[in-house]
Amino acid sequence: MKPTAESSYCWDTGDAVTQDWLPQSVTSSGDADNDGVWGTNKVILSGWGQNGTTTTDHMGRIAFIDANDPSNFKYRWVLPVIPLNGGTDYRALKSHMGGMVWYQDKLIVTSWEGDADNNVMYIFDMKRILQATVNSSAVGKVSGGWSADGYQYVMPAIGSYSLAGGACSSTNDDSRPCFGSISLDRSSVPDSLVATEWFSSGGTQPARIWRYDFSSEPGYLATDSSSHVNASAAYETNAVGLQGVLSHSATSGGTPNFYVDDARGGVGQHGILWRQNTSGATAAANCGQDITYACWGQHTESMSYWWSTGRVWTLTEWAADSAGHWTGTDTAIPQRVLFSVPLSSIDSSLG
Repeated sequence: MKPTAESSYCWDTGDAVTQDWLPQSVTSSGDADNDGVWGTNKVILSGWGQNGTTTTDHMGRIAFIDANDPSNFKYRWVLPVIPLNGGTDYRALKSHMGGMVWYQDKLIVTSWEGDADNNVMYIFDMKRILQATVNSSAVGKVSGGWSADGYQYVMPAIGSYSLAGGACSSTNDDSRPCFGSISLDRSSVPDSLVATEWFSSGGTQPARIWRYDFSSEPGYLATDSSSHVNASAAYETNAVGLQGVLSHSATSGGTPNFYVDDARGGVGQHGILWRQNTSGATAAANCGQDITYACWGQHTESMSYWWSTGRVWTLTEWAADSAGHWTGTDTAIPQRVLFSVPLSSIDSSLG
């Protein structure tokens, strides 16, 4: 039995087929709090990176999704920004938004080697979202107020984590890592952030995985006496091309399983979902036509586990024709979707 989606959602027409933006990451109020709600609301966040030829110009944006009504998801866009000049101005965050974790009242967002803001991880405060007052293509302070490239809301970063020793590098798995995806593990003691690095699915470099503990200070990672954040665990896999990672243990503080997805970058190809631990790895059950274990979504990205419901959320990045181009009208080609799968269904398919 292959993993069976319990729910799936399509984006609004323009976002479903645009080549200008690519969905990359997902987190939710299911991460933020044990009960799965933020105040009284169920919320899903999806990070999208701007597509184009010059990676250093790419902005990021975040879809804030009202998930209270399962039959009627609604969303609006928020632009993450970096404060300038002591907070008197701001500019757009340049990130492909490969990973996000919403924990308590903080949002942590990755930014990697190909991004202009390659400072590894930025921190945002969920209580600090500002409304733009001028509708223009500019980002920042303008004549008459504040602009956000046509978006209504901005979210300023309040801090960042950077790598000791310099910028990240995706040259090989001996370099400082460029974090591609992150997720929250509530089954660890204490709660922790899990990160994986990205290498091309066509390459040979195996991805590494790190775990970082959260501190008692709401939303921040634990630091040592020198204010450094140190990994509490590190692993090296034999897998390449990983796009998402989850860690979960059946018992609190128990031995974790890592769930990772291989995007398999070819046109129209379904991905592969793996479950790994220190004893080995298992791929999804036989169910693919082009490859035996291709049971997962097409070009899926990061994953997030909604603790209170037992669902794994993920999203697909793109769908293309045989030439690698969007058609927008070809109903035989799945459009990008946001979907959830019970973790129990994933485990059943993995045996």
